[in-house]
Amino acid sequence: MDKAFDAVLHSEVDAAVIAKSSYCFLGERFRYQCLCCGEEVYLAAADSSERSPHFRHRKGNNDTACEQYLGQLDTVEHLILLRKHKQGHIEFYFNRDRMTFEICASFTEEELQAYEKENNRLLVSSKYCTDPFLSIPLSKEVFVPGRKSYFTITEFSTQYIVSFDSGVNSCTYQDVMRDMKKINIFRVRMQDEHCRHQTSSLLYTNTEYIGISEYEETMQELSTLEYITSEELFSFVTENRMFYGLKFSVQQAEFSVRYFFQKHDYQIETSESFSILWPPIYVRNSCSICTEDTVYVHSSFELIPYGNINVDDVFAREINRDVLKLHVDDEIIIHEKNIDICIQKERELGMETVLEEPVVIYSDRYTVSDQYDYFLFDQNGCTRLIPGSNVYLSESDRIVGYKNGHIKANVYACSKEKMDTGQLISDIVKYHPQSEIFEPDDFMDVTTDEIVLAYLENCYRSGRINTVVKQYIKEGLL
Repeated sequence: MDKAFDAVLHSEVDAAVIAKSSYCFLGERFRYQCLCCGEEVYLAAADSSERSPHFRHRKGNNDTACEQYLGQLDTVEHLILLRKHKQGHIEFYFNRDRMTFEICASFTEEELQAYEKENNRLLVSSKYCTDPFLSIPLSKEVFVPGRKSYFTITEFSTQYIVSFDSGVNSCTYQDVMRDMKKINIFRVRMQDEHCRHQTSSLLYTNTEYIGISEYEETMQELSTLEYITSEELFSFVTENRMFYGLKFSVQQAEFSVRYFFQKHDYQIETSESFSILWPPIYVRNSCSICTEDTVYVHSSFELIPYGNINVDDVFAREINRDVLKLHVDDEIIIHEKNIDICIQKERELGMETVLEEPVVIYSDRYTVSDQYDYFLFDQNGCTRLIPGSNVYLSESDRIVGYKNGHIKANVYACSKEKMDTGQLISDIVKYHPQSEIFEPDDFMDVTTDEIVLAYLENCYRSGRINTVVKQYIKEGLL
């Protein structure tokens, strides 16, 4: 087939155009998808002098036309939604805070509305014909439109079967985890704890990665390489297996480094650079948000329309050799080697989403569960809480549980019954008998109840007042 869907640039691409520009994408998995059935395809005959470049399915059905096209026009229409499902950005991650593997999904508001109407669920299985280990309602109570939602994977598998319509249709994601002696690579993201699974066979210099394997010797060998900068080797247990991990970056593609990664089916290339010069931008949900229609950028590589950028040359113009002018109409996606950036124009966010009211819990001693991401708000600021820890709350403290950007739970201290004022004054006088001269002018601006006023009247007559009671009244505690 001549055309395919590019899951990175979110657009339809032509094989002849890609063949001219995508030399560095040939090892990237899950990028190109069949426009009909949604299954993974790859670029074939890119350098051939006998056949024109085209896309082929990775397994079975390797004809130039998809089987779904063969006289089944109604089936094509039926599978268009399935293709869009798979384009809904199913990705796999490693959470470096929780030490767990995750599946990530994101949907548009229109998709969520359609799923909610049909009461569909997101199902994830590790094998065919087995019960899913994840079953999640596709609704706005769980997913925020346009944002990535992460869910912990509890069953180990080299492949995962994902369904968006409660199991009627499914998509298979191959090679998510590799042989136990092989290394799995996850790219570190600075903005959060989620490290993206490296679907490409290409790694880049001066880029941070986390390598994970079930074979400790593999990770130890990586840590001892001369041109590898790494942190301390760590281990963790998840999915009922022991894993070893190492955060590292490649400083130079020296022979021993290239040889090590070739054994694990990876190649090392020199990284590229890309920076936004003007206007100032901020980051939201991993996207660079700008307020202007025009953005000036510096790039070490050429921007090729529908090759490494999702717009044509009308939206990208070269100012000089390294500086380019981009026109941002809605969203610009740039993907080249180690560069993966999305530039969006700022727009007002609607408030149409109706969220479920968070659960309110009252407890002086709260044990943190792993159901949500919990944060403690107290006089010291905000602290992230570790599942299983015990937190003692005062009246001014609050714990908030978040899931995918939603507030799901609020935890407060139990309300304390206020002690009887008269009894409190009696106890203070009994256990703290020190007193001082009563000065009526000290209490001219005090607003209090009748019990305290009666006590002050007695002090006026006696000419003395208990020192601690006076302090309590001045501070508003009585």
